[in-house]
Amino acid sequence: MEFLLLWADELDDALGALRHLWPQIVDFVLAMLLFVMTGFGLVLATQTTLLGAVVLLAAMLLELLRQRRARRSVASEPKM
Repeated sequence: MEFLLLWADELDDALGALRHLWPQIVDFVLAMLLFVMTGFGLVLATQTTLLGAVVLLAAMLLELLRQRRARRSVASEPKM
């Protein structure tokens, strides 16, 4: 009987850890899936994949610059 209680306690701890780490596990799986899809895309449709990557990187760069300008304008506003 004690064995079953210990087993149930360990199972509960494992499920709690899994519930806590679930978002990180999903993010890792999605990142690996994106990596594999990019590899297949580069092999099967090189120009289209590279064009998509360039558009994505340009959008990320523009968003970074927009956020930086917004932070600068908020920081330079006169304080009352």
